Amino acid sequence: MILAGTAATFAAVYFTPVPSDAPWKPFATRIVTEPAKGTETSSQSKAPTAQEQTAKPLPQTIVGSGYVVAGRMITLRPEIGGRVVDLPLDVGDHFLAGQVIARLDKTTDEIELRIAKSQAAAAVAAARRVEVSLEQARKTLERTKLLLERGVVATSSLDADSLAVVQLTSDLDSARQAAETARLQVEKQERTLSLHQIVAPFDGVVVTRLVGLGDMVASGTDGGGPRDGIAILLDPNSLTVDADIAQSNAARIQPGQTAVAILDAFPDRPFKMRVRTIVPAASLQKGTVTARLEFLTPPSRVLPNMAAKVTLDAPDLQTNLDERGF
Repeated sequence: MILAGTAATFAAVYFTPVPSDAPWKPFATRIVTEPAKGTETSSQSKAPTAQEQTAKPLPQTIVGSGYVVAGRMITLRPEIGGRVVDLPLDVGDHFLAGQVIARLDKTTDEIELRIAKSQAAAAVAAARRVEVSLEQARKTLERTKLLLERGVVATSSLDADSLAVVQLTSDLDSARQAAETARLQVEKQERTLSLHQIVAPFDGVVVTRLVGLGDMVASGTDGGGPRDGIAILLDPNSLTVDADIAQSNAARIQPGQTAVAILDAFPDRPFKMRVRTIVPAASLQKGTVTARLEFLTPPSRVLPNMAAKVTLDAPDLQTNLDERGF
């Protein structure tokens, strides 16, 4: 007789008689359980489940922290010193490249320019007088040569007239050089006069005004501290984030990698970023490398030195996002 067993096996049940010399006469039932022929164990017949399969680890993101850095933030200094007479812009005002940021008193330099122009005119007139004298001396020399051929004048007269031509030729060269020097002096004074208008070298915004009306400022060539000048100017489009990332993740970051930055000042406003470059030096003290990230859209109200936390997409995750068009 065969009875059904578990899901994994079938049990075969059969009866054997007890030997005749046994102390009891009735038959005893002996049950023997065997695997049914032609059957397989569950481990062989059952397909592996998803839990039993080795799951491939998901790509992990890379995190870092750092600060907003201004690529172009300068202290505007004049090339000449002077007294401030005009400050058309205030803190927070936007400007364009070439726009006037400040004006210096130019009274003295205007007088110097007039003097230079007068001297230049005098030098030109002097050169012209020498030129006329030279023309006259050359005509005199030609007449003397004709008279000498006729025997009317002595040879000494010819020598004197020739010497006069040579002398006036030299004088004319000197006079012309003096006129050119005077002209260059006028150009120099005109340029110096233009330097009394201090203009912006790029588009941006005024961060700080360092002087007020009536203040005296020194020229930038005279040195000074980092805050000695007219104003501090910032180009908002040059803002980046310098993020410190553990050296163990250095091989997983590369230029062009996308990221998201969360600034402490705007915790609910994520900024889309992209790795511009990796600073080619590691920090021995912090055990990090620095990645410089650029904003994908112009950041409004973001200021230099704001703290930021950055999450970079892992390279394999970035590949998947690129394939999906993200």
